[in-house]
Amino acid sequence: MTSAADSPDERGHGVRIGRVVGVPVYLAPSWFLIALVIVVIVAQPVLDTNPVYGLTRGVLQALLLLVSVLVHEAAHAVAAKSLGMPVVRIVANLWGGHTSFEALRPSPGRLAVVALAGPFANAVLAGLAVVGLLVTHGGLTANLLEGLLIINGALALFNVIPALPLDGGQALESVVWAATGDRTKGSVVAGWAGRVLAVAAVVWFIVLPLTRGERPGFSAIWAIVIASVIWTGATAAINRGKAVASLGRLTVGQVAVPADVVPPSTSIQAALDHHRAVVTTDARGIPNLLFGGLSDELPADAIRSAPLSSAVLRLPDGNVVEATPEQPVDAVVAAMQESGVGYVVLTAGGRVWGLATVDAVNKAATARN
Repeated sequence: MTSAADSPDERGHGVRIGRVVGVPVYLAPSWFLIALVIVVIVAQPVLDTNPVYGLTRGVLQALLLLVSVLVHEAAHAVAAKSLGMPVVRIVANLWGGHTSFEALRPSPGRLAVVALAGPFANAVLAGLAVVGLLVTHGGLTANLLEGLLIINGALALFNVIPALPLDGGQALESVVWAATGDRTKGSVVAGWAGRVLAVAAVVWFIVLPLTRGERPGFSAIWAIVIASVIWTGATAAINRGKAVASLGRLTVGQVAVPADVVPPSTSIQAALDHHRAVVTTDARGIPNLLFGGLSDELPADAIRSAPLSSAVLRLPDGNVVEATPEQPVDAVVAAMQESGVGYVVLTAGGRVWGLATVDAVNKAATARN
């Protein structure tokens, strides 16, 4: 998907630094915080005796972390694209990074492959670091290779833990889905595994040291932060699984109304004359601008002449979902929950055909129940 560097949606993801396999890559503002922390930690032991060396090593280690995260996310993107899943963006942030993609016609096997591609790529980098250490004799290069080994070994091992929101949790979700034929059960099981992991982290890094009479250190702070992030992601997965389960076997067609795409220069009056929902495209050509109607106080001459683009609601890119009328509503509901916006533009083969709303979903679910 193409994107323009100055669009509001892009600014919301951070600084765009390039593309990987055609996918835009962003640095979120929070990434610079973790980079600063790494520079300080690495440089501090030698800051008094050799500050230039310490700062250089710290900056290079922060960049190695960025490269490792981007390799991890690029592996997700390559796997998703090879399986026919359009990839929207890659974002590096405080917690590592994430890859946004549209899971068209998802299956347990496909989602497991995409999830495990990231840790596998880090394991390969860790292996390359080991080979490099075997032929390197001390110095800054050896220190950087050791950092590369530790970073990628940790990323690989941590991410294969079978608990959401980690990659291993997505693999566990896929296994339960394949065994039961019900993806929602997989989400709930993997979500509870995530909650157990969050509690275990707090017990291991905080409760047990306290029982031994030790004072919690810096690791305890990180344990609390990481545990809270895991707990939040796991809880979201559980709630999402329960929400989708409550929808039964609703299809996209049951919660959608027909929609037309018109040029942004179309007049407001022409949009009002349409008997279908009306959307238009932004500067990038993405059909994420929904005609939102008018105030009764708007003058009649303005209605006739004002362009449609002056009366639209911008939807997040993730709320443009590729789905046919026969597909389950899972992807539609997931998009609404992730963005908090109750409208989803529906496309098939890249062409807009309908609009789904949260009210239509709730109404259909209530009627079915």
